[in-house]
Amino acid sequence: MNAGKSAIKVVIPIVICAIVFICFRYSLHNSFTNWDDDVYVSNDRYIKALTPENLKIIFTEDITKNNFHPLCMLSLALNYYFSQLHPQAYYLTNILIHIANVLLVLLFCRMLCRRLGIDAGGTLFISSFVALWFGIHPMRVESVSWIAERKDVLYAFFYFAGLIAYLKNTSTGQRKWYIITFLLFVCSCLSKPMAVVFPLSLLCLDFLFNGKLEKKQITGKMPFFIGALFFGGLALYTQNKTGAIAPFGTLSFAERIMFGSYGFMMYIVKFFYPSFLSTFYPYPYRYISGWLPWEYYAAPVISLALIIAPIYATCKMNRLYFRIVAFGIGFFIVNILFVLQFISCGAAIMADRYTYVAYAGLFFIIAFFSWELVRRFSAYKITIITVLIAVSGWMGYLCSQRTHVWSNSETLLKDAIVKFPYRALLSYKWLGNYYFDKGELDSALTCYKVLAELRSADARVYDNIGNIYRLENDYGAALDAFKNSLKVQSNVYITYMDMSVSYCLSGDSVNAFNCFARAFKIYPGSEKIYADTGFHLVQRMQYNGATVLYSNLIKINRSNPLYYFYRGVSYFGTNRLPEAVSDWTIAVNFKAADASPAAAYNLSVAYDSLGNEPKALFYANLSNEMGYKVDSAYLAKLKSKLVKQNE
Repeated sequence: MNAGKSAIKVVIPIVICAIVFICFRYSLHNSFTNWDDDVYVSNDRYIKALTPENLKIIFTEDITKNNFHPLCMLSLALNYYFSQLHPQAYYLTNILIHIANVLLVLLFCRMLCRRLGIDAGGTLFISSFVALWFGIHPMRVESVSWIAERKDVLYAFFYFAGLIAYLKNTSTGQRKWYIITFLLFVCSCLSKPMAVVFPLSLLCLDFLFNGKLEKKQITGKMPFFIGALFFGGLALYTQNKTGAIAPFGTLSFAERIMFGSYGFMMYIVKFFYPSFLSTFYPYPYRYISGWLPWEYYAAPVISLALIIAPIYATCKMNRLYFRIVAFGIGFFIVNILFVLQFISCGAAIMADRYTYVAYAGLFFIIAFFSWELVRRFSAYKITIITVLIAVSGWMGYLCSQRTHVWSNSETLLKDAIVKFPYRALLSYKWLGNYYFDKGELDSALTCYKVLAELRSADARVYDNIGNIYRLENDYGAALDAFKNSLKVQSNVYITYMDMSVSYCLSGDSVNAFNCFARAFKIYPGSEKIYADTGFHLVQRMQYNGATVLYSNLIKINRSNPLYYFYRGVSYFGTNRLPEAVSDWTIAVNFKAADASPAAAYNLSVAYDSLGNEPKALFYANLSNEMGYKVDSAYLAKLKSKLVKQNE
């Protein structure tokens, strides 16, 4: 009998893990997205070499320009070390960490049930369903099937491990478990700053077991509160530095209460009915009258009712029930509190990923009372369990389907746009960027035009519109778009650069130079970008624009032989041979390895076309001496022409 129970305890976790893997298996076919995967992986140079210098930067700097989470970046660096830019390995790592979290939740709930005196059958029932629901709830998909959200599954791993260590500490009294708990808390904070609420979760556990909080329980967690203040302050500083936190004057106090309460209310709604999920939930538009939709005004009252009603009902009913409900709701609240938009952070009013740890408290409540129904109404045991399994199957199906949305940037961003047309502004922007990078300019322009019609405050949107018109040779429309960009933000060097290129292509050398000079003043490094653009114009044989562009570069920097060389190429391409010869002669006189040999050869070709065979042969030989391998047949031809001239 005992052997059978032991076997069940082993088989159930294996089955749960298998179900979770099946629900997320499609993610292994997904690609990188431009929804931050480029920032965290494909364009991040620090994760691409595990050198001491890069490791130092990972652990001391905010390399994603958004948050300080070095353990997350280290895990991505390890992924890159073993698999480079193959997305399957990154997704597989996320899934495996998520499965590890499922097992930790299972163990955590078993320990809770035993401490509460729940029998073995109830412990197995409650912990199994909590772990299963934690693993397959559709709101989990964003955390698991998004490579850039590695920080979510990783911080949760240390978070739940820390809670388990705390339970060991409180049950054994051994100090080593207190130290282990604190170290796991620090690791969780180094994975994602959301872990700063960990000491509040510990207080929730204290209340669950004791039914009250004593002063020594609070003071005993001072190291955790100090750590939370440090990491929380660091997160606020980092996000405020990048402009992620909206100034307090942006929203009124009443609006902050309404938006925060709305997010809380919707997290509860989606817990029970996880439909209409999106990677982006925008703030609401106001009606013409200035009013918000009614649900925002009702949200504070509804949210309070969702908290107070179950706590009040169970307080009158049963002391254990009260502690279970207070713990579950409290655990949910403390783990969601700082991401509710009471302090507006980012452009979204809520996000699926914020519920990753928080929902564990609500799962525990539902599983506990489901067991109570089974225990009290044993005649309906099969029916109750069948309903729970059916609900679990429904959740697993929705979870599996949701992973398909994350297939690539297009499927992901279109999903948000379909659900929030003309409201999911960031989705329009990044979908436009996706199409632009793929060369699908018409589709990109369609996305950007939506943002322009909505008077987006993002200067880059108008700049991208201008670049599309420039590539379509509509320089007037391009310049209008760049001017609109500068109206939004007047000190962006790249916009002046793009304007300069458009002026170059339209032949307006004066305005082209003025724009380039402004860009160079804002950011001297723009010279190299401008030079790279000139090189691409030469490759595309847009010689008139390249001529103006390289003339501007020479005005800024007369000491670069390549500028003279490529301007000479542009002159030659428009049959301005004297100017080409002049520039190539200057390039040769620099005696620079990257320009002079090729310039000498070009001079030879130019003089040959002008009928000056002596100079053509001179520069051909000079080019050879400089290391440029001149074709022997070409040299023989020049010598033959020269002999005939002398005859």
